[in-house]
Amino acid sequence: MNDWTRRKFFLTTLAGSMAAGARKLLGADSPQAPAAQASAKGTRPLIISSANGLQALTLGMGLMKRGADTLEAVVAIVNVVEDDPNDDSVGYGGLPNEDGDVELDASVMHGPTRRAGSVASIRMIKNPSKVAKLVMERTDHLMLVGPGALRFAKAHGFEEMNLLTERSRIAWLAWKETMSDRDSWGP
Repeated sequence: MNDWTRRKFFLTTLAGSMAAGARKLLGADSPQAPAAQASAKGTRPLIISSANGLQALTLGMGLMKRGADTLEAVVAIVNVVEDDPNDDSVGYGGLPNEDGDVELDASVMHGPTRRAGSVASIRMIKNPSKVAKLVMERTDHLMLVGPGALRFAKAHGFEEMNLLTERSRIAWLAWKETMSDRDSWGP
């Protein structure tokens, strides 16, 4: 069995990128390289996810097979996780910061256009990935942070909501109770 780890994926991707760069540097990827063109035509869509996004991969693959843009498919997948109150990594139900506030970050990059957008420390917005996509599409910025990101989201019709679920609040309280008095992080 060939188990993939993040490290193996990263190293394989790095090696492939280096090989592709070397081919281009040496002129092997010229328009006259029919093997490279044939190989490119035979590629199939591929989506990679962490464990919490696996249940949404079918949705994303279906979107791409129907002709949706890759970024649209990826954001749709991420939204499933952001909307899940039982997932404490992002979105509704995300774990709060030291003060008990759920602050979220998201970034997107669109390969074909080489554009990117992101938000950081945004509060009260359940789908920061959608806001990051709008930053890419509607601004000349790469990142909006905190209150500025929230103002931007609200100006584009995003509704504020309390993202702290009872489950994430209990986890936060348990974390606060177990903090060491020698911990130099926080008050």
